[in-house]
Amino acid sequence: MRLPKKLAWFTLSAALALPGASSLMAQDWGYRDTNRDRQDVRRDYRDLGHDYDHVDRMRADIARDRARLNQHIRFGNSYAASEDARDLARDQQALNAQLRDIHRDRVDIRRDRSYRGY
Repeated sequence: MRLPKKLAWFTLSAALALPGASSLMAQDWGYRDTNRDRQDVRRDYRDLGHDYDHVDRMRADIARDRARLNQHIRFGNSYAASEDARDLARDQQALNAQLRDIHRDRVDIRRDRSYRGY
């Protein structure tokens, strides 16, 4: 008789203690790891720098493709000119996609900086 009574009191006390423990965890919702937040912003800036370097390389490639396209048109090589036009269109699409990525990264950095206060 004593064992079931003690077991009942133990389970009752454990059941009352568990909701208190979960509320302690719930109060921690406002905590932010500022070091990790700063690392995130630094990574975003680093990624943005790499994206700008990639855009510069792509623009140089597009300029070379345009020059080659103009040369093939001038010499009357229509087959090579059509290949150059396809290559130019593909590079231009990739450049536009990269510029959209840069825009999204800049918006992300702006949001991170305004939300986190630095």
